[in-house]
Amino acid sequence: MATNKKIMEKLMGLSGAVIGYKNIHDYVIRTPSPSLNFTFGNAHGLPAGHSITIFGPPKGGKSLIANMMVGQLHKDDPDAWAIKFNTEFREGGQLTEEQAKLWGIDRERYIAYETNRPDEIFDRIEKDFAALADAGMKLKLVIIDSVTQIQGRRGMNADTIMTQQIGDNALTIQEGLKRILPVQRKLGFALVLTAHVRAQMDIAEQMRGNKVRAAISFGTQHHCEYSLFVEPNRSKEGREDLLGHKFVNESVEDLSGKGEKQGHKIRVKMVDSSIGPKERTGEFTLDYYKGVVSTHEEVFRLGVGWNIIEKPNNLTYRFDGKDWRGKPAMLEALKNDPAMCEKVLTELRRRDIAHEIGDAFTGATDKEESSEESE
Repeated sequence: MATNKKIMEKLMGLSGAVIGYKNIHDYVIRTPSPSLNFTFGNAHGLPAGHSITIFGPPKGGKSLIANMMVGQLHKDDPDAWAIKFNTEFREGGQLTEEQAKLWGIDRERYIAYETNRPDEIFDRIEKDFAALADAGMKLKLVIIDSVTQIQGRRGMNADTIMTQQIGDNALTIQEGLKRILPVQRKLGFALVLTAHVRAQMDIAEQMRGNKVRAAISFGTQHHCEYSLFVEPNRSKEGREDLLGHKFVNESVEDLSGKGEKQGHKIRVKMVDSSIGPKERTGEFTLDYYKGVVSTHEEVFRLGVGWNIIEKPNNLTYRFDGKDWRGKPAMLEALKNDPAMCEKVLTELRRRDIAHEIGDAFTGATDKEESSEESE
């Protein structure tokens, strides 16, 4: 009679067996925004070999975040390659030489293709990129911006636009993602898909405040472990920093006498995730000429929100044994001390990885128990 050990040896000898387990969060793709990274949970980034859909309104920041990820990847890993498929044929306008330098993108380890043909996207990933990786290319990030613009196979071969191809695009993308999945896992590159939005027709979702949804199929949603919504913060708070300073250059004026707008805040929300927390939100400040700025404000909000920066009273902020009186003083300290910011973020990641988030649920039950104990 075969022992468990013998059975296991035979099972492990079959193709596809998982031999040993590794932490997928050991290598993650980050962005320059601490709060955007925070929305992923765990090690605060997109794990190698996994996928995210970034969706939102037009001009909301989807392509911007994709470029941010390329730049941060090149800063974090001096050998990593990133490849983009720009299906909207806007690469020249969306990533000029100045913008590439702004984000820290190394042109010697980045290439973009302007195409919306599915064979020129999925076949290249499955065959050409895999061959180059075997030859030594360290491919860590592939971007399709946007997946919504990929042509369907039947539609691409049709003689006229008048021929209806119901479900063609969705099935083409679903089959393409299915083909590249084994290559993605084997090579360990992260996949970023940007997507357009459609009006949310589900009444229940509308009542929850979800007015739009990603214009992608269920197959694409299943492929991606993360789903991130991004939009500009158009409120008053989105036009100024935490101390009320507006993102306006008053030294120049337009014809109405107003200063030149120089930046705004962008909100993100991790609406869904299969390997991390759901519905975490972040917000970063985009300066049109400097990129992501005021990250110390993000660190401040995260640190206070997770009690890493303590508030012993309404005026005092405390961290690492030191006290600061008032929000301006605490913000100034973080702004002038990047090492302190990183210390706050390191502790935040440690707590996230250890799942040190306090009680899972609080509510009536807890209150009732406390009441009973007091009685």
